[in-house]
Amino acid sequence: MESIQRARKEEPFFFHPGTGDDFEDALRHAVRANARSMDQLHQSIRNCMSSLRRDGMECEAALLTMKAFIKELGLKHKRLGSPDMLHSDMMMDQIVRWCIADFYSEQ
Repeated sequence: MESIQRARKEEPFFFHPGTGDDFEDALRHAVRANARSMDQLHQSIRNCMSSLRRDGMECEAALLTMKAFIKELGLKHKRLGSPDMLHSDMMMDQIVRWCIADFYSEQ
């Protein structure tokens, strides 16, 4: 049996860097609130949760990892002077729902 991974509260959040990059792009575009960007965000969340589950995390740890990752992305964009992630916290409820549903839907 694989060892259960703890939540990651700092980088690296994912073993495969491209997973987080895809999520960052989707989250940045989703704040524009069109259906296509929300579909891309949801797909990137599926990929992230699948990756964390394969890494050996349970749902709670994967969810805490995603929340820490989103917080880090917000700080990163703030340091860069970019307003792209300014309102990502407003989407957190939807992101959390998708994270939980997607974590369990692929088992």
